[in-house]
Amino acid sequence: MKKRNDEDIKKVLGELPSMDDRQSKEMLYQKVSSRVNTPKRKVAPWLFPGLATIAVLLVLAVFIPVFFSNNGMLTVEESADRANENAESSSATEETAPSLDSSTSESEKESAEIKEAEPSSEDKDLPPEENVEESQEKEEESKLEETQEEPEAELESLVLRSDEGGYDTVSYPGKNAEVILPTLQKQQDVDTFSPERYGLAERAVEGIEYEVDETKGSAVVTFPDGFTVSGSAWASAIVESIRWDLENFQLEEIFVQTESGNPVNLGSYGEMSEVPVIQQREYIFQLYQYEGSSERLLAPISVDGSPTFQDALSLMKEKGRGLFVSPAVPEHVQFTSTTVDEGIVNINLQHESWASEQQLLTMVEAILVTAGQFGFEKVKFNGVNVREFSTYDLEEPIDVPDRINPVVE
Repeated sequence: MKKRNDEDIKKVLGELPSMDDRQSKEMLYQKVSSRVNTPKRKVAPWLFPGLATIAVLLVLAVFIPVFFSNNGMLTVEESADRANENAESSSATEETAPSLDSSTSESEKESAEIKEAEPSSEDKDLPPEENVEESQEKEEESKLEETQEEPEAELESLVLRSDEGGYDTVSYPGKNAEVILPTLQKQQDVDTFSPERYGLAERAVEGIEYEVDETKGSAVVTFPDGFTVSGSAWASAIVESIRWDLENFQLEEIFVQTESGNPVNLGSYGEMSEVPVIQQREYIFQLYQYEGSSERLLAPISVDGSPTFQDALSLMKEKGRGLFVSPAVPEHVQFTSTTVDEGIVNINLQHESWASEQQLLTMVEAILVTAGQFGFEKVKFNGVNVREFSTYDLEEPIDVPDRINPVVE
């Protein structure tokens, strides 16, 4: 090969046609930069941590159920629940494992496919849809069985339905003396009864003596000589306490006198020698419960104008009848009509859901006592929709009670 010196090379180059590069500097810079900065294909940075996470979850899915099945002393119910969970976790592991393996192999080829195939941590922990439904059904059945096995709270009756003797009627004013609450107390418990427990004031007729003659249908109430009373509210509490103390004797006359045989000065009532007995259609019954006390009593509430029994039922739902007094009939109960047949009053009503069996019991007993005060012997409730009511048979007429508010110290 012929060697050329520098002069020959220059001569040859000079014979070449001239070339002009008309590209701008910016264009040349962009072309060079795009080639220089072209990224090399690298492995996705999250690939290996993702594979490690999948492996850890698989290990946990196998060993956690075994750990819990051997953990501690369990009750019968807990053991059954844990067994169900172990079975569900095992089936979930068996079903999810193939998809995890396939997604792992595909991840080495294409990162986008890994994202679609890889389940989230929450999905891995969840059992299949069928197992979820079965688990929910088992949990609901278990809760229902536990509820049925739990002893129901004892219902509180506010009337005495038996003819058991040995009780005295002892009346107390409410805390503000707006209402008088007759109570039934065992004769041996009268001296130990605590009015404060029931939110009651002290007796308004303390120191007053009763002498009852049932054959004559009369009673004599003797006040100490020099007896005085201050305030019209307390005078009213004395009169109402006497009337309710003697209500169960079915009297026709109640005489009042001092020890000297003179009329008694009862403040705003003036001098009195006789107190009227309780008449029919004078009272409805609502609920008395002092603030902060769990004890409840049926409260006789006086009404004006001798209303009909249908009107009395509506009055039983009204509020504002006294401090600490509330309706015994819920707002959702509607009395559509009442009919009377040979001493039995039929009450037709409509209602929504009962808050509890106790709510229904309290309403029924308040209505029974009110019906008795209006001269009825039995009450038949029509339209009460309950699956079970343990205290009364609502399919049959119910006898009205003679005595209310039994208290046990």
